[in-house]
Amino acid sequence: MNLPAPALAVLDGSLVPLSRDGRRAAGRTPLATAIVEFHRGAFRCYVREHPFGLLPGIPNLYCLRPDLGLEWLAEWPDHSDPCARILGEDGETLVVQSVSGQTIHLASDTGRLLRVETPLAATA
Repeated sequence: MNLPAPALAVLDGSLVPLSRDGRRAAGRTPLATAIVEFHRGAFRCYVREHPFGLLPGIPNLYCLRPDLGLEWLAEWPDHSDPCARILGEDGETLVVQSVSGQTIHLASDTGRLLRVETPLAATA
């Protein structure tokens, strides 16, 4: 019998599983400051953390296993342009957007960078 995955919520900057009656279970604390967004995928949970407070070179996007253990840190193309939104999964690809508007495609199972799409500049 497969039980449904517990509900997740961001409470006080941490990712917390909730019981059916709304009680908090042990959760995942952020790497540095606060978790601001998550997306539950088929076999994992993708997390975007507030970028300030992370050590240089550490991306603000990472992946957690179902037990909320760290699976991977994203291979991020430009650490001065952090992740701003998790757009979702497309097959075996995680699609996210950076602050500058670039669309970043990562392998959902490893976090390896697959490609970067830069938005076209507006012309007058």
